[in-house]
Amino acid sequence: MNDSDSGAPLVGPARTKQIVSRLMALRPRPKQAIELFAADAQWSLNGDPAKWAFAGHRANRDSILAFLQAFTVEFEQLDLRVLSLVIDDDQACVQYELRVRHRGTRREDVIPGLCFVRLQGERIAEVNELIDSERLFSLRESRC
Repeated sequence: MNDSDSGAPLVGPARTKQIVSRLMALRPRPKQAIELFAADAQWSLNGDPAKWAFAGHRANRDSILAFLQAFTVEFEQLDLRVLSLVIDDDQACVQYELRVRHRGTRREDVIPGLCFVRLQGERIAEVNELIDSERLFSLRESRC
């Protein structure tokens, strides 16, 4: 049996696919999604945290939950479509499109994203997410 860098046994591609697919499905429901994460899990989202509160690094379940909840306060996640999913034992790369509506302006758009996920045993240990933040920002702007 192979071990990951953390010493936890690899879960294998089939189980990794199940866990990552569940994460993507539960993204709009942070209290359910957070149950998939290890206590010391990390989540990084591209962007400048000084310009955008969602960008940056979270270093535990509580901070990840706060991030996911804050995102759902501002943006209604209407649909997430997985375009491709590549699995390598306990790691995955997900290319997706997320259709969101800004709760204030009511404007909608489809935001492309890329998410790298690493498991530690049966729990998510790390997420690195890249999204088109400029398109997300534009939803905040009212049109006259």
